[in-house]
Amino acid sequence: MSSRWGRASRPAGWGGARAETGAERAAEVRRSRGGRDSIESFVIVLMAFLLWSIQAEGFVIPTGSMAPTLMGRHKEITCPECGYVYTVNADREAEPDPRGGDTHHRITWGTCENCRFEVNVATAPSFSGDRIYVMKQGLSLPFFERAGQVRLRRWDVAVFKLPEEPDIRYIKRLVGMPDEVLRIQVGDVWVAPKSGTGPFVRPLRSVEHQQAMQVMVYDDRHRPAALAGDPAWRRWAPAEPGAWTEPVAGRFVPAASAEGWSELRYRHLVLSPEQWQAIRQGRSPGEPRPRLITDYSSYNTDVMPHDRDAPLRAARPWFQPHWVGDLTLSMRLTVSRPGGRLRLDLIRAGRVGRCEIDLTSGEARLSCGGRPVGQPAAATRLLGPGEAHDLTFANVDGRLTLWVDGELPFGQGLCDPADPGPAAPTADDLTPARISAEGAAVAIEQLVLKRDAYYTLEPSEPDYTNLGGDARFDSSAFFRLLSEPEQFRRLVCREPRDYPIAAGRYLMLGDNSPWSRDARAWGRIDQIDRSRPDRGWDDSGRASWEVPEGLLVGKAFCVYWPHLQPVWPRIRLAEDICLPAFPYIEHMRWIR
Repeated sequence: MSSRWGRASRPAGWGGARAETGAERAAEVRRSRGGRDSIESFVIVLMAFLLWSIQAEGFVIPTGSMAPTLMGRHKEITCPECGYVYTVNADREAEPDPRGGDTHHRITWGTCENCRFEVNVATAPSFSGDRIYVMKQGLSLPFFERAGQVRLRRWDVAVFKLPEEPDIRYIKRLVGMPDEVLRIQVGDVWVAPKSGTGPFVRPLRSVEHQQAMQVMVYDDRHRPAALAGDPAWRRWAPAEPGAWTEPVAGRFVPAASAEGWSELRYRHLVLSPEQWQAIRQGRSPGEPRPRLITDYSSYNTDVMPHDRDAPLRAARPWFQPHWVGDLTLSMRLTVSRPGGRLRLDLIRAGRVGRCEIDLTSGEARLSCGGRPVGQPAAATRLLGPGEAHDLTFANVDGRLTLWVDGELPFGQGLCDPADPGPAAPTADDLTPARISAEGAAVAIEQLVLKRDAYYTLEPSEPDYTNLGGDARFDSSAFFRLLSEPEQFRRLVCREPRDYPIAAGRYLMLGDNSPWSRDARAWGRIDQIDRSRPDRGWDDSGRASWEVPEGLLVGKAFCVYWPHLQPVWPRIRLAEDICLPAFPYIEHMRWIR
């Protein structure tokens, strides 16, 4: 089983490790890169003993099938153009040569998801994947009897035994539950009772799960230096000249003399490889054209030298084609004086999801498609001059959610009763995020736009049946397509795929859907075949996508050790070892 598809392996030195083939053991030894993994394990041995007392189990994430929730082997890069820190998949550096030796291949190029600048990363060290703890299924927590037993629920990150190879543990997100039909359609997940007694509906995530699965689109705190002197390429710009000013880079203020609503719009102005090449050569990148937001992720832009001769591999840094309309907008808002109104719009398929806030009363209202959604209004903390507030608004899965300083005025959010479901982009989706003010004395900064995960119908294959030719292998043609929603709407998406799930069985999907070997791609070599008596051992008749309950190991609950973070002077002792290095404390986290 190729390591690139995201199995969860136990760290060296842990008891009860599974039996491995010689090739797998050699691959794991190569991943250790001179014993660094063993050193890191030794540092946290005390924590391990404490957690063993409540039957927790430790694993290492070797691949990127769950990125960005969990990191497999990767490179962490600070973009030299915009300063944004991003990750690039590096698990191919650890793959064994077919002859049994080390390939010595290095990931050579990676692309920033914030500004799309490609950089040579060959000399950047590769870090081992996140180390996680897993609470075993059915465990009763000591001292927390009221919590009951640990039970996996929909959207939990689960460790389980692969049905085809039960000695291998995989880690994915539990998405499909027993006795239902799961459908993947235009990037979204839908479920219906297996009995056929109900319609397909969206299985809504908790806001914690929803936020954990978000992927960066653009962080305005990290603007590309090459475009700093050209206001035409600024992604946030007023809809009308002078409607908003920018007294300090990244800080926006509505014009005090403006009458009516003053609108600030996000334009998805991403440079194509040809435009970046022009900038490198001292030429103009040309006229800026906003593009549709797609399922782009820097993690999937890993390129080796020999990939340049393989068209599909060579296209990975730019060909990530699926339009994503579910967005989340975050900002820091400062109110100078009470009064006026603030409006946040997130557009999906031309349909406006809106949050309007009265800055006199602090009340917020939600609407979609011009119609109110749910309760008339909710109180917020947006009161009092001079205070700065963290504000986040999401339009995801047909649900509008608002956060104000971490609080949820509308709870988990309000669903659009007229949610149209699968849809295609319009011209309005070229400027999908908008901020408007009317009679308000406010300042807005630290603007961040993220997107939701997109579930493809198959790993590594586009959903569109007629996306080929020039747009598949010519980046200029592809970027032109993203600038023309009317042309993009002509793409034909493959038919939705349904997965019936029997009682006592589950379906698992990876967060990094385009490059995850999950339930969509498994086989049934474990099933007994009467025509082939030498094959199979299981006579349950399970479908290829099902995981029987007996193969569930437990729920991933924390990243206890991401990787060591090198700091100055970054003395290189080996290819992937820099000293001094310290624990990456800010990346230790609960898993959602």
